[in-house]
Formats: sequence, C-alpha cells, structure tokens
Amino acid sequence: MKEAALVVDACILITFGNASALDLITGIQRYRVATSARVVVEVSQPPARDEVEAAIRAGSLPIEAIDLSNDREQSALQRFDSRPAFKNRADAEVLALAVCRDWILCSDEITLRRTATSEIGIDRIAGSLDILIWAVAERRLDQKEAEEFLPRLDIGPRLLARLDADGLSFSDLLAH
Repeated sequence: MKEAALVVDACILITFGNASALDLITGIQRYRVATSARVVVEVSQPPARDEVEAAIRAGSLPIEAIDLSNDREQSALQRFDSRPAFKNRADAEVLALAVCRDWILCSDEITLRRTATSEIGIDRIAGSLDILIWAVAERRLDQKEAEEFLPRLDIGPRLLARLDADGLSFSDLLAH
C-alpha cells in the first residue's frame, strides 16, 4: 500500500511561513508532507525562508527530488519544464512528483492548479483552505482560530472573497 503524501509548492510555504505558521503544514497528520529542492530555492525571503530552513533541519519538511534513474519521472519533469509557465521553476518539479508518485499537490497558484486538474484530477489538489480545514479536523486549531487566522494569510482576502462570491463561509467548508 502506498503512503499518502502531499507535495507542497513554494507559494504555500511562503504563505504559511510569512505568517509564522509553517507548523500547520508540517503538522498535518493525514499525509506525509514533503517539498522539492527547487521549491526550497524559491522560498528565498525571510521570514518564510527561515521557517522552511528550520523545518528542514528539524526533519519535519523532507525534500524530495525526481529520481534520475526513473525514466517516467525524468520524462514528466522535462515535459513540465518545457512549458513556458513552468520552465525551470519549482512548479514543474512538484507537478512531476505529484503525477508520477500519485501524490496530492498542494498549491494556491492558479496556473499550477489548472494544469494539475487536467493531469491528476481535482481530488488530488489541495490549497491553503484545505490546510486550515485539516488543522481543525485534526484538532490542531479550533474553528474560531482558523477563521481568525485565514485573513492573516497573504492569499486570505482572495480566498475569503471567492468563498463569499460562492455564497459560502469557512464554517460551511468545515461542515462538508
């Protein structure tokens, strides 16, 4: 049986790292959490960089890489790297890892999510809202804490506006 894994992109690590809440990602209990070497390079500014480096040192954020002896993984990385939107970016690597290893891709980046939807399906894509929902479900945050935390995320206002446009609230997401 395969271990369920979540591969996290740079935008998610930056979002939660800048809010000093990387533990909401690294503490996820339902999945093994990992990132890629390219992602770590893209998280270049403090405080997110410092948070990511500390999590790597602590062993709570493993770094995964494309297996160079695996033709399928190499081919997937080359295919995604050849797309202008992903060329030489971490997005190509995390997408290749998700596709080839049947992992869940964690990103809020729209272009990456659209491509992942066509490659692996919507059921294997997660984002910031999912991280908060899992934190509540796993009792690492209560609902009120999660609702108060959401606007602190750099993407929080956009996520809240999207929920509002859909006639939903964060508590509605928790009910599903």
